[in-house]
Amino acid sequence: MSHSTSRMLRWLAAPLAAMLIGGTAVAAYPERAVTIIVPFNAGTTPDILTRMLADSMSRDLGQSVVVMNRVGASGIIGTQAVINAPPDGYTIGFANAATLAINQSLYKKLPYDADTQLQPVAETGSVQNVLAVRTALGVNSVAELIAYAKANPGKLTVGSGGNGTTGHLSAEMFKAMAGVSIMHVPYKGGLEADLALLRGEVDLVFENVASILPYLSNPSVKPLAVTGTVRDFTLPDLPTMAESGLKGYQAVAWTGFVAPAAVDRKIADRLNQSVNKALETPEIQARLKSLAISVTPAPTDALFKRAVRERPIWAEAVKSSGAVVD
Repeated sequence: MSHSTSRMLRWLAAPLAAMLIGGTAVAAYPERAVTIIVPFNAGTTPDILTRMLADSMSRDLGQSVVVMNRVGASGIIGTQAVINAPPDGYTIGFANAATLAINQSLYKKLPYDADTQLQPVAETGSVQNVLAVRTALGVNSVAELIAYAKANPGKLTVGSGGNGTTGHLSAEMFKAMAGVSIMHVPYKGGLEADLALLRGEVDLVFENVASILPYLSNPSVKPLAVTGTVRDFTLPDLPTMAESGLKGYQAVAWTGFVAPAAVDRKIADRLNQSVNKALETPEIQARLKSLAISVTPAPTDALFKRAVRERPIWAEAVKSSGAVVD
């Protein structure tokens, strides 16, 4: 065999060897601990949900599943950490409506492209917001609130957990669809906004069901509606915004897991199976129900399909708010 022929055979064999090695790695996955990056603070709903699922996933995968918080810039820092991780399936990340659908309109120059730098792993759940007002305002329905706001333009205040949050943008959707002027008052988090309503510092909030639920029994707070397309299972007697007269209103927060774009699809599918298995266990379903989270086991690509479908909705809300970040 000539030297050139030998070199050619080695050149042809290299890709095949890489494929075989890669295939072996995929078949053996996982061989060590998997890390899930959560781009939000410890103790928040994203963190609690991820740790809950990580415990179940570790039993299913036969390896530890470790949760790491990388906080900052509306989830951008943690999301970039996932993008920059080796594409071997050992680092994935928590994602939600903010990181996959809202930030695309909120930031003039978003430093990542979710569609090309990430791939979906699983959809994990969704949660509605509640429109609640201070009881002393004297309104008992969405229609009465709209009438009050129109009679008193610019007088009402709505609190939120910060610019660009689903609570803030739910309020902006309401203002645009109802044709009313209400002043936005951002706080450092949803809890602070809830407490501001409780103290009468703001007139209304659109806040996460799980966050505001403990305060709805307080006589100073009156819930009026939920922001999803169907009634919430935790508050079945409370109408939706659409039922209350704002046809087409929809603002739901949702969550999932993502991986670097180059991760082998078979690994993403294996992780999807593990997440869905966790979501279907009675123990986790009960715990999610206590957090007012609707469980949504789904195929791998469902998360990005939802993100693409809802981006125009959130983009319109961001446009109405004027809350664009440089």
